[in-house]
Parts: sequence; structure tokens; C-alpha cells
Amino acid sequence: MSTLELARALFDYKVQLIAWVLSSILLYALSTNLLHFLRSVPSGRFVRLLKAFDNWPHSIWFFQALRFLYYLCIPYLALTRGLTNTTLMGMWQVHWFGELWFQGLALGTVLGLGTLVLLVWGWRQYLQAAAGIQQQALRIPYLIERRFLVAPWGWGLIVLDVLFLEMHWAFYRSAAIRMLGAYYGVFLGFLLIVVEWWLNPEIRRDLSIAHRGGEAISNTAVALGIAIIYYFTSNLWLCIAIHLTIQFGLLSFLKMFYGSLDQEGQGN
Repeated sequence: MSTLELARALFDYKVQLIAWVLSSILLYALSTNLLHFLRSVPSGRFVRLLKAFDNWPHSIWFFQALRFLYYLCIPYLALTRGLTNTTLMGMWQVHWFGELWFQGLALGTVLGLGTLVLLVWGWRQYLQAAAGIQQQALRIPYLIERRFLVAPWGWGLIVLDVLFLEMHWAFYRSAAIRMLGAYYGVFLGFLLIVVEWWLNPEIRRDLSIAHRGGEAISNTAVALGIAIIYYFTSNLWLCIAIHLTIQFGLLSFLKMFYGSLDQEGQGN
């Protein structure tokens, strides 16, 4: 293959890679903005159908199926087409189970637990400051996730959500790493996630609400922490385990905190 043909093939490959990532972000932006618009329309036949569907007890499984197609099928198709690979996504590394891998495992665990401690401390300070200022029902963070946590088998939905996010992040991160290398690629992948979130009108709205804005900031902190952990470990499975630890740890803390508030309210 001549130099010109090699350069053309490389250029075509980069164009395809960029197109896949941008198409994924565009699909997310269009779907979230369309759903937000339809839910904000005061009336209309389609709006009534959408509200009825939202109230359907099994609608959650339909949305989970859509999330499966978006968060898992797109990375899978990118893998099968050779746009990325299992090494770049952190699903397998040739140096695993060596001395460096165990050092990375220890470092990743420390960073993950440190992230959890900082998040718990931050939420504890906010919740203590907010107690008595706002009505409790208006300031409850992670309400849906905490309901999942206490529901029978609800923890499975939390695990599924973390798996979706981690595979999605790994796809963006792997594409960025292949374009720019490990250091810049990891943090460019994180920035792509932030840009995607910013295109969601629900998230932009939540930033103006104290506890919902705190959720958005917490999620961003988790994504940044996972990016740093991946940079040092290149291990997607460790990132998933640490993300689960952070998520369950934070939700368990909030559950205990509100449980203590309920007991204080009953005592008074």
C-alpha cells in the first residue's frame, strides 16, 4: 500500500470514528430534547398518550429496552466494525494480573473510596444545612434511585444503570484514546460525556434546583473519578465495580440519613 493510500485509509477511519461518536451524541440530544418538549406541551392527543404511557406500571421496562439499544448496542456495533477494540475499552489487557495490574488495582480502589467519602461528606454538609429550611419532600436527592434500592430486586436496576453508563463512557473514551492517545484521550472522553449531558434540557433545568443540581454535580464527579481511575488502571471491570460501590454507598448513606430524620420527627 502506498503512502497516499495509507493516509487516505487512516483519514477515512478517523472520519468514521468521529461520525459514530458525534452521531451518538446527536441521537441523545434529539431524543432527550424531543421528550422534554412533548412533556412540556400542555395538551394534545399525543401528549395524553405519552402521559398515559408514563403512568403505565410496566413503562420502565420499555425505557430500559431503549437504553439497552443506545448504551450497549452502539458500542457493540462499533466493536464488530473494528472502530474500537476490547483493549481500548478496558475489557482486556495483556498485562493484567501482573505486578503493575495489582498496583493499579490498589490505586483505583483508593481513588474510588476517596471519591465516595468526598461525595458522602458533601451531601452530609448540604443536607444538614438544608434541614429546617426547606420542606423535606422538596429536597430529597436521588429519590428514584433510593426507591429502587428498597424495592424487591430494585438493586438490579441500579446495577443495570451503572453497566449502561460505564459501557457508554468506555466507548467515547476508547474513541478519544485512539485519536489522541491515553492521557488526552481519557479526559477528552470525559469532556464528551459532559457535553452530552449539557445537551439534555432536564439536566440543565436540574442545575437551577439545589438538590437536583447536586445530583448533576455528583454524577459529573463520579464520571471524572472513573476517568482518572481508568487512566491509571485501563480496567473497565474495575471501573464498573468502583462505580457500583460509589452508587450503593451514596444511596445507603442517604437512606440512613432520611431514616434518622424520620425517627427524629416521630420522636418530636
